[in-house]
Amino acid sequence: MSNLLEIIKPYLTPALISQAADMLGEKEANIAKAAGGIAPVILAGLLNKSKDAGAMDSIFSLLSDAKNASFLNDPGLLINNGNQSENDPKDISGNLLGQLFGNKMPGIINALSAFAGTKSGTVSSLLGMMGPVVMGVLGKKINSDGLNASGLAHLLHIEKNSILGALPGGLSAVMGLASGLNKPDHIDEVVPALGNRWLWPLLLLLGLGGAIVYYMKNCTTKPTMPETMTVPAVKIDTVAYPVTEAVSGFVKKLSSGFELKGNKDGIESQLVAFIEDAAKPVDKTTWFNFDRLLFETGSAKIDIEKSSDQLSNMVEILKAFPKVKLKIGGYTDNTGNEASNMKLSKARAEAVVAYLVEKSIDKTRLAAEGYGSQFPAGDNSTEDGRAQNRRIGVRVTEK
Repeated sequence: MSNLLEIIKPYLTPALISQAADMLGEKEANIAKAAGGIAPVILAGLLNKSKDAGAMDSIFSLLSDAKNASFLNDPGLLINNGNQSENDPKDISGNLLGQLFGNKMPGIINALSAFAGTKSGTVSSLLGMMGPVVMGVLGKKINSDGLNASGLAHLLHIEKNSILGALPGGLSAVMGLASGLNKPDHIDEVVPALGNRWLWPLLLLLGLGGAIVYYMKNCTTKPTMPETMTVPAVKIDTVAYPVTEAVSGFVKKLSSGFELKGNKDGIESQLVAFIEDAAKPVDKTTWFNFDRLLFETGSAKIDIEKSSDQLSNMVEILKAFPKVKLKIGGYTDNTGNEASNMKLSKARAEAVVAYLVEKSIDKTRLAAEGYGSQFPAGDNSTEDGRAQNRRIGVRVTEK
C-alpha cells in the first residue's frame, strides 16, 4: 500500500520540473531536490498539528474541499503567477502553511533553499505549487478512504517514520517539531503484548496520568500562549481582550516626512521591514496582523477612537510606498455559525479597505477576503486562543 509521499511523487513529473526550472531560472536538479523536500515538510507540519483537535478540524475541512482539485490534472497551472481574486488554491494553501508554521516560515524557506541550492524566492514559488498539490492529494485520500479528522490524524501518525525520515537534514529543528515527535512510538507495539492481567493496573495508571494532566491544565497558572503567526496575534472584537494601546519601541521617518510610530513588534515595523527588504520576495505565506485595531463586538463597525492611529499609519505607509498592493484578510474564532463567521470576517476586511480608500488610497491596490475560522492562530478551546483568532491581517501582493 502506497504511503502519502509515494502518492504525491508522481505529480512531480520531469516535464513539471523542467517547466518550473525554466520559469524560475534554476537548474532542473535543484528544482527537483527542492520540490522533493517540500512535500515531507508540509506533511510533517500536519503531523505536528495532529494532536490539536481544533486545528485538525479546521485542516480537515479545508482538505475535504480540495478533493476535486482540477489542478491535479495539470499541476503546471500552479507555476505561473496568475492569481484569482477568490478561492485561489495558492492563496488557500498559503494560509494553511501560515497556520502550520507561523513565524517559522522564513527559516523553513531558507533551510530548504540551502538544502536544494536554490534562491529563497524559488522555494517560495515552489511552495505555491506544492502546497495545493499536497492538499489535493490529501483531499482525495480523505474522500476515497472515508476518513474523518481523527482518521486523518491517525493516518499521519501511522506514516510518521516515513514522513520524518524524508525531511531534509536540519529541518526538524527549524520547524520546531513537538518534543518527542522524532522518537519512534513503541506504545502501540507494547500494549497488546501486556496481557489482560495488566489491563486494570494500566488503566489505573492512565487514569492517574489523566488526573495529573487535568490538574496541571486547570488548577495551575496557565502559561502564555506561544506565537503562531508571523507577528504577535491581535486581540480584537471584545473589551475582554483589549488591543495593545501603549505604543513604544518603533519610530521611523518615511520618505514623505511622516514620522511613523508603533510597537517594536507591531504591524508597522514588520510591514515596513518586509517592504524595504529586496531579499524578501512577495509570497502567499507572509501575513502581518494589526495590533491596535478594534471592532464593535459582533459587528464590522470599526472603533475609530481606538483604531485611527494604526489605520492612519497604514495610510501613510501606502502613500510612502506607492507600488505596494495589499490583501486584507479577516478572521474569527469558531464560536457560532461558520457561515456567519465567514460573512463577518469578510465584512471586517472590507471595512478596513473602505477606510483606506476613503483616505485617498487607490482601491485597485487593495483586496479583501474573509476566512472565518478556517486558519486559527490559537487554540479555540481557550479564551486566549479565541482572542488570538479574531484578527485582521495583511499580505503584500506587490511591492
